[in-house]
Amino acid sequence: MISLRLLDLSENQFNGSFPSLLISNLTNIESLVLSSNEFQGMISLCVFANLSRLSELDISFNHLEVETEMMSPSCSPSFRLSTLSLGGCNVKKIYPWMFHNITSELWLSNNNLTGPFISNFQNITSKLTILDISDNFLRGTLPEDINLNFSELRHLDLSGNSFNGNLPMFFTDQLQMLDLSNNQFQGEIPYSIKSNMSCLLYLGLSQNNLTGDLFPKNSSLPNLRWLHLNNNRLSGTFPYALSKSMKLRILDIQNNELSGELSSYLPVLPKLKILILRGNQFEGQLPVKICQMRDLHLLDLSENDLSGDIPDCVDNVTSWLGRSENAVGYLPDGSRNGFVFTFKGRRLIFKGVLLSFPMGVDVSCNRLAGKIPIQMTRLKGIRILNVSNNLLTGQIPSSLGNLENLESLDLSHNNFFGVLPHELVGLPVLEIFNVSFNNLSGMIPIANQFGTFLNDSYLGNPDLCGQPLSIKCNGSTETPPIYARAEKSVSIMYFAVLIGLFFIVICLE
Repeated sequence: MISLRLLDLSENQFNGSFPSLLISNLTNIESLVLSSNEFQGMISLCVFANLSRLSELDISFNHLEVETEMMSPSCSPSFRLSTLSLGGCNVKKIYPWMFHNITSELWLSNNNLTGPFISNFQNITSKLTILDISDNFLRGTLPEDINLNFSELRHLDLSGNSFNGNLPMFFTDQLQMLDLSNNQFQGEIPYSIKSNMSCLLYLGLSQNNLTGDLFPKNSSLPNLRWLHLNNNRLSGTFPYALSKSMKLRILDIQNNELSGELSSYLPVLPKLKILILRGNQFEGQLPVKICQMRDLHLLDLSENDLSGDIPDCVDNVTSWLGRSENAVGYLPDGSRNGFVFTFKGRRLIFKGVLLSFPMGVDVSCNRLAGKIPIQMTRLKGIRILNVSNNLLTGQIPSSLGNLENLESLDLSHNNFFGVLPHELVGLPVLEIFNVSFNNLSGMIPIANQFGTFLNDSYLGNPDLCGQPLSIKCNGSTETPPIYARAEKSVSIMYFAVLIGLFFIVICLE
């Protein structure tokens, strides 16, 4: 098929040796996409050297070892590629021809690139708009004026390497995606990143050793959608400057050293879907402003020092009321903090793995008090509810049995008292249940999935009885509460019948 201009066989199960001879005969080919198959063996890019019309080449994520040197006279590239994708191809070195012969996109993630960054790119001036060298073994510092080497960049992903030192002072102000997460950077976030990048959609600096305040008041990132600064040592209060980022969808700044009254600084972000602030030192009451973020899917404020009652306006978050759907967003590919979520596609600005995570509320490990508000029992869309390790009290609301999509319910380490509502056995998909270390009493329900929960779910409640505990209820562990109530009703009816017969006998006499 010598007239063929576009061939896309990606995401299949083709295997065996790479079809080098076949490919070299496609003299009119412009776009060749063979990614995500099972091809194997060692090949050289010299196979493609004479394809003068080739513009896009994607052979990523097979089982290949690709030699990228094309310096010999017989192997000088005759093409000027727009896009080269060699992710997961066991590439060991970046050669200068890549920056002269590739005009737009270079994808080199998940390879065996080693050595310092500066030795690969010194004195290079490139027109690349996308550069992805994530998940390699590169090390050393980045040049402060990296924008001079790559003045046209829109997408820069250096995550998952071993870069260290301070972050570069200057990036091109046209950047839309910047991911430097999972490295060893230190020091403060440069002012240029916080204020002079109006096009920025995604900023990932998580899993480094960054310190200092997040954003000053005069910061402005008006188009920011995704912000990941988790697992650093950032301090100060919640960055109120984010009130200018009204398009923000995902905000993850967990496991830092932020403090202050959260309710004083947290702005209303109307499009926010995921808010993760766990593992900081925020204090004060739970912000009522959360109730105005009606599209919120995941709220995680655990492991802080928050106090007071749970706001009774939580049912204003309309996304928690309806049918449960997993939240979606963009997190760094290969993120080691438990949340991984990226867009995938050669033609999208972001590339990675599409995942999702469940809708839920986690306010565990704080100092919250009072009762569970009845409004919380109307959140039929949530799959996770964790209020453990607080100072909550009162009886467990029987209306929690209405949360039909609930998969995990943790009420442990509080001051709840009374019996376990038998309505909870009606939760059809409940897999994780924990009420340990409260002041509960009475018989444990054993119907439906409650027959699968172990002792650990009920420890620290000395007045609870019945299976799976060894403490028997009234001499028997076989009668769950719903049947016990029925037996009680039968006993009353039997007693009433006896009284009736007694009066009939007296009347006959």
